[in-house]
Amino acid sequence: MKTSFFLIFTAITVSVCSFPSTAQDSSQIGLPEGAIARIGRGALGEIRFSPDGSQLAISTSIGIWFHDPQTGKALELLQRPNITYPSAFAFSPDGNGIGIGVRAKKRNASSSSRYSVEVWDATTGEAKEMRLGHLHSVKSIAFSPDGNYIASASFDGFNNTARLWDVQTGKRIPIRTTHPKGVNLVVFSLDGPTFATVGGEDNTTYLWDGKTGNHKITLTGHTKQVSYIAYSPDNKIIATGSYDGTIRLWDATTGTHQTTFAAAVGGVRSLAYSPDGNSIVCGGGNGNVQLWDTQTLKLKSTLTGHTERVKSVAYAPDGNTIATGSSDGTVRLWDAATGKSKATLTGYMRINTAAYAPDGKTIVTGNQDGMVHFWDVSTAALQNTFTGDKDGIIFNITYSPDGKTIAVVSSYNDRVLVRDAKTGKHKATLEHFGLIDTIFLLLQNREYDIGPIAYSPDSKMIVTGGDYYTVEKGTIYLWDARTGIRKRVIFKGPGAVRTVVFSKDGKKIIATGDWKNKVRVWHAETGRKLTPTPADIPSGSKWLLHSPDGTTTAQVSQNGIVLIREKKTSVQKDR
Repeated sequence: MKTSFFLIFTAITVSVCSFPSTAQDSSQIGLPEGAIARIGRGALGEIRFSPDGSQLAISTSIGIWFHDPQTGKALELLQRPNITYPSAFAFSPDGNGIGIGVRAKKRNASSSSRYSVEVWDATTGEAKEMRLGHLHSVKSIAFSPDGNYIASASFDGFNNTARLWDVQTGKRIPIRTTHPKGVNLVVFSLDGPTFATVGGEDNTTYLWDGKTGNHKITLTGHTKQVSYIAYSPDNKIIATGSYDGTIRLWDATTGTHQTTFAAAVGGVRSLAYSPDGNSIVCGGGNGNVQLWDTQTLKLKSTLTGHTERVKSVAYAPDGNTIATGSSDGTVRLWDAATGKSKATLTGYMRINTAAYAPDGKTIVTGNQDGMVHFWDVSTAALQNTFTGDKDGIIFNITYSPDGKTIAVVSSYNDRVLVRDAKTGKHKATLEHFGLIDTIFLLLQNREYDIGPIAYSPDSKMIVTGGDYYTVEKGTIYLWDARTGIRKRVIFKGPGAVRTVVFSKDGKKIIATGDWKNKVRVWHAETGRKLTPTPADIPSGSKWLLHSPDGTTTAQVSQNGIVLIREKKTSVQKDR
């Protein structure tokens, strides 16, 4: 339950990130009417070079960003209204179209969500056509080299999880069999008659007839999940990378295994052939990128700089540049000959929460890998970054009224960290459970998450709300903000806790939850339950933040960014 609740929460919360270190500030590109700046470029998905090599495309949760592949300069943002997550995408062979996986506007007869492949105009972003066919999100898309067919992959349970369409007629070509646990990847051979699929957990690669959908060959031998597949430019060799840390080369016609590279990168997560076929680049789970010589079968070089897994790699069509995308929120451009870094685009990471500083000039955000970012409200420029909680995902974050500290809620770790707002130095930890309590929760199959959090007006106390989801109980605890010692259990009983706040005078603790939509109020010092008054009814929304100085609003958008508006131009209603 804890995982599903978090996924639901992050689907509608903020994703904020830093800007390219060597590229133009993108906070003004593609802004909607009335917005003065954007904080966030969306969570990072796949990276692709355009067929002519003139652009580097990066899929994110707000659309597709285009960059100059030499300098990293942001050029354009291609947006569509039904994009809310980093989508699989592929250029058509002529470069005029982009196939992208989206959540469909239609639903099937059982009302479960349907997902589709849209073909966009690569210049305008207009959808040319839509192909329904998946019950779950599209993991991979590929065009045949002649542009006549599109293949897509998904985790669709008991349904066929690979799809093949005739682009001209729109007819879906049946695929006879498929991987038993979903499909992660689909790739066409460069001469067109074959496409390959990689399974979710079966450690195999299937080869299919690209026109009939008939199964041709199964490649077996990896001991762990196959992560990626690439055809050599002459279509004679297939390279597969796996979590088992190896790259295997296969005869593309017979499926015969030829040789194996032992890539010491913490498991191969992505790979690609160079355009001349003389090299293979692979990205690993430990953040390293390796270049292998396909003629001598020896390691040529290791590219270092990423700090987390490298989930996408691509060669430019001219073979001179390599692009790599990582879970550390960066895309790096490398000189393919020397291995030297050419540009680093930072900031493609998902942030789960945001809050204004008391002076209204700064917005602080917490993201999914435990980092805290501080942003200038007027310019959307990154001011500072430090670790909020290296052991957990940041679920909530708030400033103290005096502006000296921030409180960081670490989901999954059942604790709140109090840090200095300027230096990031740890000051206190609010431990909701000890070891014995944690063991008891595990034995009783009870899941607990900390949700809302608030400082008292004098910054001396913190109140937190939590939920035991499996037993439908909630908690409200009062803490000493300086020492981290729990002062009092304000509430522990039935119902989830959605919000907690102090009254303006600091004498009351006000909470909302699912107690038949009623508001509950307690005396902050004694914990005695009080009768709510009209003044105790909370107002506002967690999705529309109002700056304390009254000059701006920060709207947390559904597609994972924050849009800053001047107060006089904001007409947004609280959600």
